[in-house]
Amino acid sequence: MKETSIECTHCRVVMTSWSAPGSPIRYFQCPFCQRTHSSLYGEVFRRRAGARVVETPVRASAPQAIPMATPEEMHWARVKQTASRWFARLEADQQRCADTGGRALRAANAPRSGPVDDVPELAPEDLVELAQAAPAARRRR
Repeated sequence: MKETSIECTHCRVVMTSWSAPGSPIRYFQCPFCQRTHSSLYGEVFRRRAGARVVETPVRASAPQAIPMATPEEMHWARVKQTASRWFARLEADQQRCADTGGRALRAANAPRSGPVDDVPELAPEDLVELAQAAPAARRRR
């Protein structure tokens, strides 16, 4: 006889489950991404929208044991999480540049070419020209 388990379609890991005493509703949660689904919404499992039903052989372990992920699954979950954060940051930067029309990026990378408000203007007679000093003649001893 086979029992059914619920698998997270994002992480490909068997989800843990629990229910309140006396309640017909069962809750499933992914140990990696923490997504939670309820048995009350069967269309989630039928359409595989975040979770799917998988048939697994009956394990010889204790019935109260929580399914644990392997070290390799944990490693790949961290890699996926890091990549997701990086892509989210990249997308946010692209969105910010699109919202400002690229002005923020150009302003940060381009030197200032126009007048600056906090620098006072001087009259031409008050200006002093600085030139490089002429090289000193070598002394012989």
